[in-house]
Amino acid sequence: MPTYQEFPTCDLCRSIDLEIVHNDDYGPMTACSDCGYTWVAKYDELTTEINITQAS
Repeated sequence: MPTYQEFPTCDLCRSIDLEIVHNDDYGPMTACSDCGYTWVAKYDELTTEINITQAS
């Protein structure tokens, strides 16, 4: 029986290409890299393995 990994997905387009961004008013937010939709980050999105990229 196959095992499925559960990744957070975009609520709009179901992509798994997501970024955590910081908003001064709302705190951490999740942004979809494919469609640009952004929402307040949920706990399960913050606890997955993330890569931090910093603009220079």
